[in-house]
Amino acid sequence: MVKYTTMRTRIWMLALGIGVAASLHAQGMGEIHGRVLETDGPSLGAVVVATQGERRVGTITDDDGKFVLKPLLPGVWTVTASMMGMRSEEVSGVEVLPENNSYVKDLLLVPAEIGGVVLTKRRWEKPMIDHDNTGVTKITPVLFKNSPLAKNPVRMISGFTPGVYQSPNGDGLFFRGSRSENMCYFVDGVKLGARLSGVPNDAISSMSVYTGGLPARYGDVTGGVVAIETKSYFDLYQQRNAGVR
Repeated sequence: MVKYTTMRTRIWMLALGIGVAASLHAQGMGEIHGRVLETDGPSLGAVVVATQGERRVGTITDDDGKFVLKPLLPGVWTVTASMMGMRSEEVSGVEVLPENNSYVKDLLLVPAEIGGVVLTKRRWEKPMIDHDNTGVTKITPVLFKNSPLAKNPVRMISGFTPGVYQSPNGDGLFFRGSRSENMCYFVDGVKLGARLSGVPNDAISSMSVYTGGLPARYGDVTGGVVAIETKSYFDLYQQRNAGVR
């Protein structure tokens, strides 16, 4: 009986692990790129850590002082660079989007004063142009959460994206003059078609609106693409604990 219970427990834990991994994969992960410098050049071997609540992802810098933090769940992260004998530097409010690279300005480490630990803080500034995706408009989790149009995603897309207009007689979208049936919604990588249905507004975390230069995975779409990422189990769990419905 004990052996059977133990085996059943292991099977349950394995299934849970597979389910969580599948959830993370479906949601889509992001990355943070940057460089750490010292007064005389790149900082080799500096420790860089990204934190989001209790989540922590760390790495060290290479010969050029560069670092990549991955994989990261979409959302807002804080990045801290540190090294023994140096003053740490922190960048807060770094927005990470699904399948996208976020870049932080160079972090500068300077010698720390003896007898104390000093941390320099600054706020992350979103670049005006995303050089990795010039044909996509990102509606970030923070923007989606704070927008008065969050209850009407279709209207929100047309309001934030140049060249995209909402159909006057429904929830269709026109991309740069193409017909509404030529565009397509994707939710967590699953193709829905030209109508957004079956996705609760409260479940949406962020949206990426492609008006040009579609990635290969959307190659059969002739109009535009709206890629929607839903909230992860972790986000919903934290939302429930916070009493948000």
